[in-house]
Amino acid sequence: MSKFACRCGYVMNLSNGAPSFEFALVPESRIEQIADKLDEPEHLDSDAFYGLVDEVRTTVYRCPSCGRIHVDGGNGLLNSFVPESLV
Repeated sequence: MSKFACRCGYVMNLSNGAPSFEFALVPESRIEQIADKLDEPEHLDSDAFYGLVDEVRTTVYRCPSCGRIHVDGGNGLLNSFVPESLV
């Protein structure tokens, strides 16, 4: 998926690296595991860090225009949530 059109009409280009509207949703328990590894004598390198994050991350897109949240549900499906201010 290289582009995604929000319901409001804003088109998000997903093919340019990590855009400012793309987020990684990571369970708090994984963040704690990573923090514990940072305290160990052999610190994580960047590859190990991203590996630990990527194992459990869920990709989330926030529309810069309307604020809708689009959560990656897998298999190319996105679950969308509308801010209450738009309801």
